[in-house]
Amino acid sequence: MAPFYKTAAAFCLVGLFGLQCGAETPTKYKFEVAQVGEDAYLTVQLARNGQISAKTSLVEKDTELVGTLEATVEAGESEPKDSCDELLTEDLKKLFNVTFNHTDDPDYRELVQGALKTGLTNFGTTYPEDTSAWKKIWGKQELHSVLHLLGASSTKVACVIAKCVKTGVGVLSESDEETPATSVLFCQLKPAAAENEAAFSEEYFKELSTRTTELKDMKEEDLEDPIVTSSADAAVPSILTAGLVATLAAISA
Repeated sequence: MAPFYKTAAAFCLVGLFGLQCGAETPTKYKFEVAQVGEDAYLTVQLARNGQISAKTSLVEKDTELVGTLEATVEAGESEPKDSCDELLTEDLKKLFNVTFNHTDDPDYRELVQGALKTGLTNFGTTYPEDTSAWKKIWGKQELHSVLHLLGASSTKVACVIAKCVKTGVGVLSESDEETPATSVLFCQLKPAAAENEAAFSEEYFKELSTRTTELKDMKEEDLEDPIVTSSADAAVPSILTAGLVATLAAISA
């Protein structure tokens, strides 16, 4: 029996240098927060007001809110979950969120465009006519994210990337740093859209739902009010020109 114990002991000593020995702890997952690029904030602004004349409120990056959002996302670190999906708590689902295959350089325009398109499709083509209709809209869990993004009362915004990383490793093994399989873009807007109430106006909804230009094709200039030329405006130069011609004719006569 002695050789067996010596062999087992030697095997476990090898484990101290990086090889596994004995039972492993179950693999768990947690969110690891990373900063977003500045284009994330421009993307949010374009999603809300790009090429729209009936604009909703303007939102600006708020550093204090960024800290609050980071703390909210990292709150689950003390209780890692069995999967990345379980990390997306009900509170986090109320924020604007988009899950994507991890990349160190996410395309914010593509992520937000996809979420916006899905959200508007689920919203439907008819604007809710009263409070009861809005309650039904808010009753659709899959709409909370996009309603939070578009809320007319919001003036501040904060965004972060939450990378889903493993935390469980073998008892005597070193943890291997792996590239996260998935990550989530979170954006918190404040004041948040009030549940069961109108998130935006009907005029805004009509323009937003019929907007054809995608976010990837927009620039910061698209946040400016479009120049509208009415028939009345066009008529003014013609009247002035006609008056000038008549005056010159009278002088020459």
